[in-house]
Amino acid sequence: MPVRADFQRARNEREKSARRNEILDAADGLLLEAGNERFAISALAARVGVSKSTIFLYFANKEELLLALYARSFLRIVTQLGERLTPGMTGRAFCEAFVDCVMANPSMLLLRSQLASTIERNVTPEVMVATKTEILEYGTALTNRVEAELGLQSGYGIRMQMALINLISGAAQADTSPYLDMESLPEDIADFFQVAETRKVFMNGAEFIFCGATGRPFD
Repeated sequence: MPVRADFQRARNEREKSARRNEILDAADGLLLEAGNERFAISALAARVGVSKSTIFLYFANKEELLLALYARSFLRIVTQLGERLTPGMTGRAFCEAFVDCVMANPSMLLLRSQLASTIERNVTPEVMVATKTEILEYGTALTNRVEAELGLQSGYGIRMQMALINLISGAAQADTSPYLDMESLPEDIADFFQVAETRKVFMNGAEFIFCGATGRPFD
């Protein structure tokens, strides 16, 4: 496949960053359609309109690309959640903001289940450390704000947020309702699947986590 005329080798860092982002945008859409296990560089290259070798000019392999996509989704969640923080907000309001921001960036949840077992094992230590460092920097800044705005004891913000991330990751993996035709199911079975819907499961568990971390009521 010939390389797009507007996608030749980048001449400067700004062009390189723009092309990386275009690839990641396409990868995000493909991941949501195909899922992590069926995600393929060949399909991504076809979607962007370039050759596979062009993709590899920007990412060393599939896992490095997926790690970059994971990090970008995570940083977007951090940014969006930071924008919704308000002084003295209730636990319910915080957890609703949390789940809204995560579910607005579903690639993070899709990739998280494969992060340690597959993705991080197939990138160089340098790439993994650089990515973790960026995530830690943004995450620490958000944690400091969460502790200040919610009046948490130092160190409790990161523990609460990690518990919430693990909770929503597990809830999302157990939620099959997005893949079912709910109208074709018997009413009692459809009701059962809806009870297990990601947001409902998350909010039920989040109340226990928030109250345990803060000693405050949820509302």
